Amino acid sequence: MSGLVPETGVYLADDGWWIALTGAPDPSYNLALVHGGDVRKNTVAVVERVLAERLRTVVMLAGAGLDAATALADAGWVCVGSSSLRALPNSPSAPDAAVRILEDGDLRSARQLAEDVFGIDRESATLVYQEAAPDRPSERSVVGLFELDTLQTAAMLSFGKPISTVWAAGTRAQGQRRGHGLRVLRQVSAAAFEAVGDGAVCGLASAAGNALYDASGAEIVEYWQMWSRPRWLLGS
Repeated sequence: MSGLVPETGVYLADDGWWIALTGAPDPSYNLALVHGGDVRKNTVAVVERVLAERLRTVVMLAGAGLDAATALADAGWVCVGSSSLRALPNSPSAPDAAVRILEDGDLRSARQLAEDVFGIDRESATLVYQEAAPDRPSERSVVGLFELDTLQTAAMLSFGKPISTVWAAGTRAQGQRRGHGLRVLRQVSAAAFEAVGDGAVCGLASAAGNALYDASGAEIVEYWQMWSRPRWLLGS
């Protein structure tokens, strides 16, 4: 996840938890996870840090971390849903002429796509689809599918070994159910293989995205619970 956080954001990780805050107004792009260790203690510490940053955030629980649900509920947080964590093995693939790594000049189109597909604000879209840091140019990429010079599908990819992360993947309404997402996922897997070799690309699947991940052959690793504060979800 660290490669998905801009230089102006916050990334912290320790045994059993991590915090990845882009600084975006939309809480979907400020995330924290508790998955192990002393899960109640870790959850309290994560919540304290998130509140100190004054950013609307989604705290996720997975694995042993699910036992800390009462700690969040007692603090006034509510469960807003769950998502499956999917893993797609890194694998070489034949090039797709319509799919490529976006250049910095293409990111404006990716941000507009995120606004249109996810309904997020421009500031959040700009923070999510950022240029790679000058000192870490190969840490992340945006993979996109173009049709008639229009970006139809885009996904952010952060490289890691053995786990890379795909995030904020979406397709315009007029391009859906045409296989665009599957083509991009295949090239995401190929890009990860080229960058780091064997491993897997992991991503959280929305209800709408599960069919796409099923078609790609991505396995379900586990389910993550999503928690947030009621007033954050209402935008206050």
